[in-house]
Amino acid sequence: MNDSALPKLEVTDIIQALDGVCNSKVDTTGSTKPLLECVVSGVLRGAAVMLGTDGSEVRDTEEYVALFKKLIANDIVVLAIGYPVKIAAEAGLLNLDAKDLCGAGLKRVCELAEIPPVLPLGGLENVGNVVTIATALCNDSGLTVPQLPVVGCDAAGVTAQAVELGNTFAGLGVDTFIGIMPYEGSLDDVIAASGLKNGPDATQTVSSNLDELADALIVDIEKKRSAIAI
Repeated sequence: MNDSALPKLEVTDIIQALDGVCNSKVDTTGSTKPLLECVVSGVLRGAAVMLGTDGSEVRDTEEYVALFKKLIANDIVVLAIGYPVKIAAEAGLLNLDAKDLCGAGLKRVCELAEIPPVLPLGGLENVGNVVTIATALCNDSGLTVPQLPVVGCDAAGVTAQAVELGNTFAGLGVDTFIGIMPYEGSLDDVIAASGLKNGPDATQTVSSNLDELADALIVDIEKKRSAIAI
């Protein structure tokens, strides 16, 4: 499945679907405010943007799927771009009945909005849609990008494109989590050789263990929530 054939939701599709979680008589529709209300209330803990190129040669599919499942079980909605869309589709995580794998909060949102817990944004050429969503969240909440309980993740190993994407996300203020294959020597040397760089308001976390990477990602989202007192 090439990038052009990947399932894709437009930003407007996501916003329209999320209107389903609000009371249209009193709440603002057609914006990210219903999503923000879910996050502020704790129904959703935050969001993870899973992106990357084909990692089938360096990362076992089951590891990817386990990472997805751990995030949604902890009420973290996932936006998938590129190769992770293919993995999620094959694992059935783009189906509505995948809500049964979620924590109680995300499951309820999936039921009300009639969406799966993993939202496909298509190929990597659509990565700009993440910026569009983040900008809308900032405009509707008054927060900055680094304050949002949103993280980026590329589980496919440190390729040249993963480095570029990671550095871009960190530069925007989004903490980013990179999965790499087992390595020899020190982790600091691996990171230095890869070219990964922290941003002025964001860090990049690297691990060869995707389960540990997921734990670190969840902790990061909870720290962001605490920092803005939600």
